[in-house]
Amino acid sequence: MEMINTDLRLYGINPAKGRNYENITYVLVLISNILQARVEGYLKPYKLSAVQFNLLMLATYQNNGKGITQVELAKHLIASASNITKVVEKSVKEGFIKRTVNPASRRENIICITPKGKMLINKVWSGYDKLVRSLTEKIPSKNRLQTEKILNNWLNSLQQEK
Repeated sequence: MEMINTDLRLYGINPAKGRNYENITYVLVLISNILQARVEGYLKPYKLSAVQFNLLMLATYQNNGKGITQVELAKHLIASASNITKVVEKSVKEGFIKRTVNPASRRENIICITPKGKMLINKVWSGYDKLVRSLTEKIPSKNRLQTEKILNNWLNSLQQEK
């Protein structure tokens, strides 16, 4: 595949300085912003944000649907603690999840999906999957596995630095 260079100078980056690390990081952030906007656009008619959708997915599929603590949610969602609290509150009010006190640790809340939440996930899923697939297919098929490995290794390496 032919390499198409985006003019990064439009974003305040001067590639002539040879700081490829800066180019990689900035392009990744730009891609993330585009992906986020496309997902948010898809979810808008369902009155869902990407964070709320991810919360519902985690509540549905983590721990075989037995729920996830709010602390674990915070580790998996890309959102601030206060934003997670707001999203949990909104989702509880809308009847998509239920929040119960963890009997093993009264300081923790367990977040579980409700039947109404499962119905919403089922309604949204096929279009969401189609969107994510179409976005991923912008990467040439011969490069997808390598791209996935590079990004997963990078993520793992960054997580190990904590």
